[in-house]
Amino acid sequence: MSLRSQVGLGVALLALLVVASSTGLAYGWFARDQAAELRRLLLEDVARVASLLDAPVLGAAFVDPATPGFAVQIVGADGRVVLAWGRDEPLPLAREPALVRLDGRRQLIASAPWRGSGTIRVAHDVEAAMRTRADLARSLAWGGALAFLSSSLVALVVARRSLRPLELVAERARAVDPQAPEAIAYPGRSQEVRALTDALNATLTAIRERSRRERDFLLEIAHELAAPLTLVNYHLAALRRERPADAELRSAADAAQELLHTSQDLLVLARGELERPLDLALVDLRELLARVAGEYPGVHCEAPEPAQVIGDADRLMQIVRNLVRNGVQAAGRPEGVRVTLEAGPEEHRLSVEDDGPGLDAEALARMFERGFRRGRGSGVGLTISKDLVEQHDGSITAASGGGGGARFEVRLPSLASRVEVASAGREPEDAAEEA
Repeated sequence: MSLRSQVGLGVALLALLVVASSTGLAYGWFARDQAAELRRLLLEDVARVASLLDAPVLGAAFVDPATPGFAVQIVGADGRVVLAWGRDEPLPLAREPALVRLDGRRQLIASAPWRGSGTIRVAHDVEAAMRTRADLARSLAWGGALAFLSSSLVALVVARRSLRPLELVAERARAVDPQAPEAIAYPGRSQEVRALTDALNATLTAIRERSRRERDFLLEIAHELAAPLTLVNYHLAALRRERPADAELRSAADAAQELLHTSQDLLVLARGELERPLDLALVDLRELLARVAGEYPGVHCEAPEPAQVIGDADRLMQIVRNLVRNGVQAAGRPEGVRVTLEAGPEEHRLSVEDDGPGLDAEALARMFERGFRRGRGSGVGLTISKDLVEQHDGSITAASGGGGGARFEVRLPSLASRVEVASAGREPEDAAEEA
């Protein structure tokens, strides 16, 4: 349940409690005062009848003709009615005022002793008073319901407006770029929300500062590695050309080349080059494959047709190199890697397969996570490749190969599809210019 719903429900329950308490108190006070007034009038009538019996007054009457539902009885010691006004059947004996039902109507009765053994019994018909009480209860119930509904509506509106600043801060927090978190602006007046925003901004500042320090440290490490690795790779490549049959020298040269490429990946991350705009140009993917295949002799490459795209040549080269290098590391040799380029009218598909140990369920789910490693990889190259592919409006997937191993597939929009999209976007402008 959302905080808005919780606040609204809490306020609504509070309103229900207040309305129910106030209506209950109002009804209780009215019923108490009404009952007290009816008892007082009844006891006054009992006293008046007893006084008239003891000291008759000329012209006085026991029963007021203007008061309907009023009965007076003089009952002897044997329980027989001696005198009766308003009712012939004996009234029940009640030392204290009591509410009884007689002949289907509610009566308030009371009695008083008369001449030692007899009693004076008086009854008031209170049916009308009870109906008035019931009408009041219904009126209070309807009024309470309307008050509850209106207060609940107001509570929901107030809760929505009160929590809107929190929603605004949440929306801006979700929009924060995790790569470069910036402070969140809060223009409202709520002190509590402002305190929350300040605390969040302090956290974002700490994250940004820590990220900067880590990137600077990574940049220093990458630079320290790149310089000697470049020199080692150069000399090993020269020695390899002189002694091509030396297997150990070949392995050392391949390892130096892999370390050099890894240091270049680290430099890309440290410099923040993934966030920089692409240097777009017309690129033929077949030429890139040929260059990478030249770096890894033994890799089987199939690219029968040109496959032109609009992209950054250096970064596309890095994608292909990282995928091929990942396959060589998984297979343990370049001959275990097969690269296929299929040109299409809408998109081009680049597939890199290896005959290595394959991918388990965890690897398939986390293959492109930064820091996740499979085999001898650094856990960086595939992450960079995914980011670069997505910057080119493409997609990359990983799957287990048909005969074992792993298969990576990159899909990139073709030049024709880019031109078609660009032409469609210019059509309204051209039409406006012609008009």
